[in-house]
Amino acid sequence: MEKIFKRPKPHRHSSTHGFTLIELMVVIAIIAIVALIAVPNFTRMQRQARTRSACYKTAQHFKALRERAITSGGTYAINFPDQYSYRLIRPDSTTQDFKLSEIAGGKVYFGGVGVVGQPPEGTTGAPAVDGVDFPSDILFFDGRGGATSGVLYITDGIDNYAVGVNTLGKIATYEFAGGTWNP
Repeated sequence: MEKIFKRPKPHRHSSTHGFTLIELMVVIAIIAIVALIAVPNFTRMQRQARTRSACYKTAQHFKALRERAITSGGTYAINFPDQYSYRLIRPDSTTQDFKLSEIAGGKVYFGGVGVVGQPPEGTTGAPAVDGVDFPSDILFFDGRGGATSGVLYITDGIDNYAVGVNTLGKIATYEFAGGTWNP
């Protein structure tokens, strides 16, 4: 008794390999909808991050300058020649300029748009038009760590931040949100 085994025929797939035009159009439509929602939010988040970064980096730079003043025992001064930069004046009278756009990128400048009130370090009762609220628009750090009290406002025309400095040299950052300055 000999058994004969027949090999099964290979299973053939139908002649359609791939996706239909309708399936591709549905996928493209879904991608387009997601992009329409995500791109504006991503752009807004990027802009906010640049403005916040300009504030925090400026505050960090001020803190480093205060430390240099204490270490050297000299007085460092910072003035604000325009709305886009500040100038460091060292105890030996050499200067160095810093631009906000180089610090954080984007279109940030000194000023405040649509803000009311001031952080605690403010001296004039309202944000200065040029964004600088230090006496004679100069911030000093002395060799004992003290400083000129005042506020530097940073904005991109939409979001507002501030760097406050008190007479003891303490430096704080603030965000204007909900109608108030929040640390």
